[in-house]
Amino acid sequence: MKKILLIGGGGHATSCIEIILQNSKYKIIGVVEKSNNYKNTNFKYLGDDTELSKLKTKYSYCANCIGQIKSHIPRYKMYIKLKEIGFDLPNFISKTTYFSKSSEIGDGNFFMNNSFINRNVIIGNNNIINTGSIVEHDVFIGDNCHVSTGVILNGGVKIGNNVFIGSGSIIYNDLKIKDGSIIPAGSIIK
Repeated sequence: MKKILLIGGGGHATSCIEIILQNSKYKIIGVVEKSNNYKNTNFKYLGDDTELSKLKTKYSYCANCIGQIKSHIPRYKMYIKLKEIGFDLPNFISKTTYFSKSSEIGDGNFFMNNSFINRNVIIGNNNIINTGSIVEHDVFIGDNCHVSTGVILNGGVKIGNNVFIGSGSIIYNDLKIKDGSIIPAGSIIK
């Protein structure tokens, strides 16, 4: 079993833990967080991010469990830092996710429960595809995006980098969403 560190201990980390624990390949060693007042007290506090280089001498794998609601920047900066230190950031795909064999993904992505990834989808690095989201055929998603709960991305949609799409939003076929866009919950983009 591979040992893995959790980076971030907030609310999003709770959802990440659920998916990691479904995967018998990894054992969670502890949490790297700004303070030891994090929410997931089931796992040992390993210090803040100043400890990462030292931790890399013992562990190769980590999961970026920093959420992305107000801004993509903290999650993005941590991803870059982890890659520069040399950590391996595996993808985590829920056992209840449908993931087409014809689709491609980068690294450090989380696919939460009941998400659906159809044919010929390309997804970059460090993304969150949240619970119950539907990503239809031929969709492209860049890096550092959060596709929130219950989002529907119809066929041929192109999502840039650093995009947040709020819960329950629907994006019609073949539309392009530019880098850095924030789409409020419940939006219909056509």
